[in-house]
Amino acid sequence: MKQIVVLGGGFAGVAAIHKLVNKNLSDLSITLIDRMDFHLFTPSLYEVATSEEPQKNIAIPFKEIFADKINLVKDTVVSIDTNSQNIKLKEANELKYDYLIIALGSEAAYFHIPGLQENSVSLKTLSDAVMIKDKIKSMCCKDGEIDENGSCKRKVQVVIGGGGFSGTELAAEMLTYKDRLARQHNLSKQCLEVTIIQGSDRLLNELDKHVSDIATKRITSPQVKFAFGGHISEVLKDKVKTDNNMEYPYDILIWTGGVTPNHIPANSKLPVGKHGELTVNEFLQVEGLQNVFAIGDVSGFIDPKTQKPIPTVAEVAEDQGAVAGENIANLIQQKPLKKYNYVHLGYVVPIKGRFAVAELTFGIHFDGFLGFLLQQLVFFRYLWGILPPWKAMSKWNKFELEMEK
Repeated sequence: MKQIVVLGGGFAGVAAIHKLVNKNLSDLSITLIDRMDFHLFTPSLYEVATSEEPQKNIAIPFKEIFADKINLVKDTVVSIDTNSQNIKLKEANELKYDYLIIALGSEAAYFHIPGLQENSVSLKTLSDAVMIKDKIKSMCCKDGEIDENGSCKRKVQVVIGGGGFSGTELAAEMLTYKDRLARQHNLSKQCLEVTIIQGSDRLLNELDKHVSDIATKRITSPQVKFAFGGHISEVLKDKVKTDNNMEYPYDILIWTGGVTPNHIPANSKLPVGKHGELTVNEFLQVEGLQNVFAIGDVSGFIDPKTQKPIPTVAEVAEDQGAVAGENIANLIQQKPLKKYNYVHLGYVVPIKGRFAVAELTFGIHFDGFLGFLLQQLVFFRYLWGILPPWKAMSKWNKFELEMEK
């Protein structure tokens, strides 16, 4: 029996397994190794960080997705030995494979900035999001800081490092969250202040300036400060320093300013690029390894048209996962491999409430409630693709109801 092992149950890993399961090949065993027993819809992490209880809706148990069609090993990958075709795990024994899909994703990059990792919270995992929410809630109102009217006498200073997608979405939702906290705990709506530190001169620098301007206008508020044109150079316990000689005090520092491929492939001496991304060919096979594929954020696929790395977004991860799954099936059946063709339809950025801005291919832009509907359609389409229809509808509907609280 052929042993297929998938490392990581994110967008790429789940898509690869789906493709393999749907092939209905005989004498095949599929094992997923992940630190968690659930698949996380990471684009909605910012919602968890600023809401009371929706985390269970973006954490979808692998059991619901795959039932009993795969083996799930809840463990942490320590190293990959492609010579012996073994995966070393933290808790369990080594696991042998015939075919391997590496979909380990990315991790926060701190760029050797002094004090940044020690004093910040990233936004990469469910526990990160819950920690942010709990810290803000606990700090908004402490004993001895309530005036005679029952209002909080201090502001919680939240500094967000990075004004890209995650930072902008999080800052926007913070405005709604502070109003909800004020309502629930009889606090002032000025109980929280957000500062966004962005090295470029605008938010969402990856997108068209028109989109950036809409986003900036949407979150402009007396409780939001934009700190453009400076990069974080040092982080102390109570303040952030930037390379343009500015300092920003903080109670909570949230780092969204960069990611890097998971460190396991580089530490395992696999062929990687200068940032730790696995070197792959047009079939997504790792260089020199016919039976090993790399997909998603850990893959260093180069767009043959531009000769540049492609974006590390969910849409790309899904497409790569499907191609890798199909190519393993093709190898088993001795069929020609399928080339991966990069396609990216654009971005949708939710910005506070039922509002989103969209930048799609062919220069198409729109915003407002229409953008929000597109965002919901993307979310629902994804749930429909990995869950039975009734479960997808139920989970999407429950998520929406809770986000209205």
